[in-house]
Amino acid sequence: MIVFDNPTLRGAIVKKIRLLLLAAGLIPIAQPAVGADISFSGFGTVGYTQSDQSYAYQRFIDNSGSFKRDSVFGVQMDAQITPQISFTVQGKVAPSMNNDSSWDPTVAWAFVSWRPTSDWLLRLGKLKVPSYLNAENMDVGATFDFARLPYEVYSASPTTDFTGASFNKVWNLDDNEITLDGYWGKAKTDWRFYFRDTIPGVQNAGAYYWPVNVDSKGLVLSLRQDENIYRVGMHRAIATVDKLFPVTFPYDTATLAPTGIGFYQVSGPAVPWTRNINLNLYSMAADVGLGNDFRFAGEYVRRAVKDTDLGPDSQSAYISLRKRIDKWTPYIIHSRLRSESKPLDMKKALNNSSVPAAIDGFAGPGAAAMINASQRAGADGIIAYDQYSNSLGVSYAMSPTSKIKVDWTSVHIGEASSMVDVPLGTDIRQKAINVLSLSYSFVY
Repeated sequence: MIVFDNPTLRGAIVKKIRLLLLAAGLIPIAQPAVGADISFSGFGTVGYTQSDQSYAYQRFIDNSGSFKRDSVFGVQMDAQITPQISFTVQGKVAPSMNNDSSWDPTVAWAFVSWRPTSDWLLRLGKLKVPSYLNAENMDVGATFDFARLPYEVYSASPTTDFTGASFNKVWNLDDNEITLDGYWGKAKTDWRFYFRDTIPGVQNAGAYYWPVNVDSKGLVLSLRQDENIYRVGMHRAIATVDKLFPVTFPYDTATLAPTGIGFYQVSGPAVPWTRNINLNLYSMAADVGLGNDFRFAGEYVRRAVKDTDLGPDSQSAYISLRKRIDKWTPYIIHSRLRSESKPLDMKKALNNSSVPAAIDGFAGPGAAAMINASQRAGADGIIAYDQYSNSLGVSYAMSPTSKIKVDWTSVHIGEASSMVDVPLGTDIRQKAINVLSLSYSFVY
């Protein structure tokens, strides 16, 4: 295996994760009681991606190629204390989620489980939000055939994990298993924005990360019939941003009234602001067998945003078809993500808004350049999407615990996409990004 067959590197990663657990105050978990039934496991993906465009897509994908988009490594410890009580700790090393340059060790899971009866499971600690079909195993590439899970859908939740409590209730009805999952908790995350312009005294061009505190809760109902699964979910989240978030950008016709020219105000007292953004997520999903080793899978998420016209109010979905042929599994995926009209229309309006250099004679030297840069900065601060993608790929099972995957994805951008780092002077509207991905995933 790549990476974890190297004892020196494996030991270094485990040591970093152990130190992180100790720093997080999880000493009882990192050093379980004598007599516990303890097991260790690990997983990883070495993934390479390259596109045909010079600008970055999903932070790291461009024509230079990168291992950072899909690569991740982790270890997990499970300890069974009694027949009813256990705990789990999982640490991973992956590209940082609050900057574009470093790799960070983090605690992905750290929870205690109590199973009072065979049909009830209660958990307390750091857990995954049960929002997607692959929510709990989305980092473990060896457990699914896609080179990467469709990001148009899997980026919809404001956070993928939380610290809090959850319950799981199971009903067995003949050949059907019905499961109800519920959770409540809090999380700290970051929202990423990429700004095209350097505005002296205000910002430099590049990526910015805004700290966000998320309070989330939800219910998910699942039906299992043999290997088929159907799922619906409702989630409520309140995102509290570290900085004020605009409610809307008013159009100003007064400042330059004598010239007859207007522009959008993106700062100052005229702009209404908020700190709390309410998000409701409604999801549906299915993964079913069609016979002859064909399987269909699809997921849909409606992300409804309150308190601001400029938040990530959107609908997203994907459908996929895959077929197992001995050790090979070819697949196709079609994904879509489109924002609702308010954020998308405002982003389009700001991108198309500019004032002529002639106003410098009225407003002063450099006024036009400053206003136009502020319009673009306002557009860059709006989370909006209009895109779809088609993927064709294949996975090959080298063993029951490892897979090699090859994937070609064509992404079509309509009016806008906050997944693209748009360079100054570049128009990505109605453009395509073609991405080639190669990866090796394993568990042990």
